[in-house]
Order: sequence, then C-alpha cells, then structure tokens
Amino acid sequence: MDTPPPQSTNPGQASNHAKVVELSKKGYQQFKRNRYREAKETYRQALELDPHNPYALTGLGDVLRQLKDYRGAEESYRKVLEQNPRNLFSLRGLGDTMRDVENYAAAVDLYRSYLELRPDDIFVITRLADSYKTLNRNDDAEKTYHRGLGVNPRDHYLLMGLADLYHKMGSHELAIEFYEKVLELSGPMVNIHTIVGNLARRRCEFDRAEFHYRKVLEQEPNNTYALYGLGDTYRWRRDYPKTIKYWERILELSEGTVQMLSRLGDVYRNLGSYLEAERTYLLALSKGYEKFSLLGLAKLRCLQGRLDQALACFDEFLKKEGADRKIIFELGDLLVRTGRQEEALAFYRHAQSKKELPSRMREMVEEQLAKLEEGGP
Repeated sequence: MDTPPPQSTNPGQASNHAKVVELSKKGYQQFKRNRYREAKETYRQALELDPHNPYALTGLGDVLRQLKDYRGAEESYRKVLEQNPRNLFSLRGLGDTMRDVENYAAAVDLYRSYLELRPDDIFVITRLADSYKTLNRNDDAEKTYHRGLGVNPRDHYLLMGLADLYHKMGSHELAIEFYEKVLELSGPMVNIHTIVGNLARRRCEFDRAEFHYRKVLEQEPNNTYALYGLGDTYRWRRDYPKTIKYWERILELSEGTVQMLSRLGDVYRNLGSYLEAERTYLLALSKGYEKFSLLGLAKLRCLQGRLDQALACFDEFLKKEGADRKIIFELGDLLVRTGRQEEALAFYRHAQSKKELPSRMREMVEEQLAKLEEGGP
C-alpha cells in the first residue's frame, strides 16, 4: 500500500489493528491462490474491525473484481479514494473495474491520475493505451504506446498493441513493422505470421508474404489460412500450378470457401484445364449463388463453344446483378479473341434483346454489333 498502517497507543485499538493486519495478510494469500470466496470473507472480517482500513478495502475490491461483482468492487475502491485520492492501488483497481464494465472513458481518467503519481508503470501505460484505442482516440493511443516503449522498447504487449492499432488505422506498413518486432522477440506465432502474411499479400509484397505463410506451415502443415494465402501469392505471380497445389490441399482438408473455389476455377481455366475448371465452378455454385463463379462458368462456356449455356449463365447474371457493361464486353471480346465471330454476333444480339439494358448501354452494344457485322474487331 501507499502508506504504512497507522500506529496506535491505545491497547484495544492496537489489538484490533494487529488483527486487521493479520486478516489482510491472510486475505491476500488466499487471493494469490485464487481462493476468492475465502478471501472475500477474510477481508469482510477485517472490515468489521476497521471499516475504513484501506488495505482491507482495496483487497476486497480486488477480490470482488475477480468474482465479477463490479459494483461491489467499485464501492470498495471509492471508499479508499474518498480518504486518499492518491492511493495507487485503488486508482489502478478502479480503473481496471471501469475497463471491465466497458466504461473506458472513466478508466482513462483513473489511469492518467495513477500515472501522474507513477509515470513509468508500463502495465498501466499499456492499459491506458488500450483504452484509448477502444475509444478510437488513435492519436492518444499511438502516443501512449510509444511512451511505454520509451520505458521498455522490447515490451511484447506494447509492441502488439501498437501493431494492432496501426492495423486498425490501415497503416499496414507500420503494422507489419511492429508485428515483425513482436515475432523477433517472441519467436514463431501462428496468428501473427498469418496476419503479417495477409497484410504483405495485400501490399503485393509476395516474397514477404510467402516467408510468413511458410513459417505458419512449418508449425501447422494443414493450416488452411496459410495454404490459401500461399496459393494466392502464387496466383498473383501467375504461377498457377503452385496455386493449384496449395488450394487443392485445402479441399482435401475441408470444403473450401466459395471465393476460393471461384478463383481456383479461374486458375484452371487460365491453364486450359477446362474439365477441372468446370468441376470447380459447379462445386462452388452447388453451395448457392455466387456471381464470380457464375461469371467464370460463363467465360468457360464461351471457350468451350457451348454458347447456349454461356447465354443461360449471362441471363442469370443479368437477373441477379443487373446490367453490367464490363461483363457484357468481357464475354463478347472473349468470343472474338478466340476466333468465334459468329458466336460473338449471336451473343451481342442476345444482349441487345434484353430489356434490362439501359438505353446508353444498349446503344454501345448495337455499335459493337455493327462493327462485327461489318467484319471489324
């Protein structure tokens, strides 16, 4: 506690004081052993002898907080602070209680009061920074995390908190930097390697992403998140056989997501493996409507020369998604580029007939149709 127990010259008071001290010590030992209900009773016995004893009140507050009696904990801490607003243990305990009940604004005020008295307490600095982050006071959170790192630049929780803050803020380069500092200090951590792999992949830092996904797979060879991420890095590099290797591994372990199945179908289609592409698109669509799987299947049908089925896919897409100029011309251009001029004409005529097309889009389709009929590209 902040101050030594008060001394008394009265024998009766001295006897009571000694009993309170012994009971407080006993309650603390019970608390440390997680015997919270016994500790609660012991502290209550101490408070029957001395209702204002700050040690017993603070100890009781700590016990009640562990028992999730937050109202009782708050009452105990506040009784101490009414006597001594600078009592560190009750300031911290009440701050933690306010954080437990998600009153983060109150927690911030209490932690700041505590740090005015003990400015280098790294545990409370971390809690203050975390509370600022929860309140979306990102600038204050950033400054507070860095304040803590000034005390201990290798603190795991501060580094992790700052990395998460930058992740939340969309500052992915800084998030990666601090997540990697966590990994340097803590060694391999599957969840952090996965997060960094995903962030690096979004930044098109594929070598860095691959490094982190492989670190995950060294520990968990069947981790589907890492298998997906690694496969996707190869997809972006257009190394499609390796993409297939990792994504088919996922399908050996699970059903896979519709998004992955759609992209796997595209990979097979890009490689000219039309039967595998068809199998994969149909598997995705068997789980329910998914526009990219349907679009991929429409493109595949164009490449297979199965125009009727391509038109059926187009009609379903139009019904579900509405008219999309990009999709219409993607399908038409695909037919033209693969030498299917007559099928392209038939496709544009089919699109032209659709009442769902806005007038300007219909005019563009008619212009393209006229060019094709004249023998143009």
